[in-house]
Amino acid sequence: MARILIAALSLLAASLPASMMSVQQSPTQAPTFRTGVRTVAIYATVSDAAGRLVPDLDRGAFRILDNGRPADITVFSNEVQPITVAIMLDMSNSMVTRVLRVRDSTSRFVDAMTAGDRARVGTFGAEVAVSPVLTGDKDLLKRVLREELWPGGPTPLWRALLAGMTSLEAEAGRRVVLVLTDGNDADISPSPPTAKDVKRRAVSGEFMVYAIGMERPTAGAGRPATTSGVQTGMVPKSGAGGATSLGWMFTGGLSAEIVDVVEETGGGHFELQSEADLGDTFVRVAEELRHQYLLGFSPASLDGRTHKLEVQVTRAGCKARARKSYVAEGER
Repeated sequence: MARILIAALSLLAASLPASMMSVQQSPTQAPTFRTGVRTVAIYATVSDAAGRLVPDLDRGAFRILDNGRPADITVFSNEVQPITVAIMLDMSNSMVTRVLRVRDSTSRFVDAMTAGDRARVGTFGAEVAVSPVLTGDKDLLKRVLREELWPGGPTPLWRALLAGMTSLEAEAGRRVVLVLTDGNDADISPSPPTAKDVKRRAVSGEFMVYAIGMERPTAGAGRPATTSGVQTGMVPKSGAGGATSLGWMFTGGLSAEIVDVVEETGGGHFELQSEADLGDTFVRVAEELRHQYLLGFSPASLDGRTHKLEVQVTRAGCKARARKSYVAEGER
């Protein structure tokens, strides 16, 4: 297999249109789109008070607010939507001892893929590299994971996220960048991108970002009080998702900046303690992506400005997570 290409991909042409056009659908078919009308597509994850996914809602259970004003839902589907994802794996110096764990855990995401799903694998550390192959071939994806995970170097997190977006820019529909990291951005390249650059690109290009944060143990005696616990949709509060004690200290995980990017795009973020089951978390991400609702509406005004979005659910105890903004432009 050819060596993973260095992601000078992040310097390619500006993003192609991610917006969807108006839709006609039958109850048993995925939406098909026709030209002529700008339709804003929204992928929403709905969970109950216990954090369980809620996959059985109908169109009437949703309400969309565009800059605070109700918008008519012209597109709706609760059918399984194919996954198109760039998986960006942190291979910085701190991941040296966890390469096999990352490989095997990411393989569980690959195993959870179904017909129509496609993925590509990227890494970031001493270099940012993205596979040229976007595929649903599980054997090929696992071969990339076996042969192309080379740890070392700093953590060019923002550059990696931009490279993941660039690698999907020619794809239609929902485009997801899933990043695994155990640290904040530490890019030593000249003029590195910032969190603002990434957020701006994600919003304008209509990408969805998911992030998994791994803590890394530092010096101490003893072991974590618990070895499991995943938090999604929020930064864990003190003591949530498994407390740490007995002399262990943990660093790394997800910064407030990347959490902000994730929440703005409607993705999810997961914080894991050092020994938590990473594979289970990858499977959870696949489950969320498989059970998202597709909603759409036609903006009343294409003023070229960034509009605030809010998706509400009428069923008691349920909450929707979806992107929070879009740029009200015509077909680009």
